[in-house]
Amino acid sequence: MEKLKIQSYPSIREQVYKYIREMILIGEIGPGERLIEGKLSKEIGISRTPIREALHKLEMENLIYSIPRVGYVVKNISEEEVKEICEIRVALETLAAIWASTNMTPKEIDRLEQIILLTEENIKSNGMEEVIKLDSEFHEIICRTSKSQRIEEISQSLRDHMLKFRIKALCVPNIAYRSNEGHRKILHALKARDPKKIQEAVRFHLNRTKKDVINVVRKICQQEIAPIKYSN
Repeated sequence: MEKLKIQSYPSIREQVYKYIREMILIGEIGPGERLIEGKLSKEIGISRTPIREALHKLEMENLIYSIPRVGYVVKNISEEEVKEICEIRVALETLAAIWASTNMTPKEIDRLEQIILLTEENIKSNGMEEVIKLDSEFHEIICRTSKSQRIEEISQSLRDHMLKFRIKALCVPNIAYRSNEGHRKILHALKARDPKKIQEAVRFHLNRTKKDVINVVRKICQQEIAPIKYSN
């Protein structure tokens, strides 16, 4: 783990929290791994106090849990949590897409179309890191265009909780193609400005996402594949 490059803004506490959180979300610190204050302090190059505060905050977010006399451990995700998150996302992102359909400019529609084309190109060329970024951008544009800050924040939080498993799923070309097909259906419904079609398209996409992520969770639990790791 690289040492954290402290910036003048925001506060050191916030930077440390965001840094450890990102390491957990991308799988650099994997499920079941212990978080030791002293070790993190040395690796990040910061005192223990902001580390301790960040860990407490991450526990409140349900990303880690504490064990007496052991410390904090990164939480895994269960199949039930995946199902619950996807069902909440269906409701939330359907509403976001319906609201977005009345606000979208031609420029935003063009960008969504471009994302779909770029995703297909990157799947073919094995540019899976870019596929993951484009997948996130597609959903972010819709939530942002809904003009609801609450939807944007809650949707981002829900996507974050499945991020490391979603990344692993999207690294499989067939799954990435299926996801992109779901995006096409959503875009078609957005352009039609049809609430019923939007609801059907969002549910179609997220039901597939749910199945793919659950398969990844099962394989990780069975140790058929290792939790995703990024090298520094």
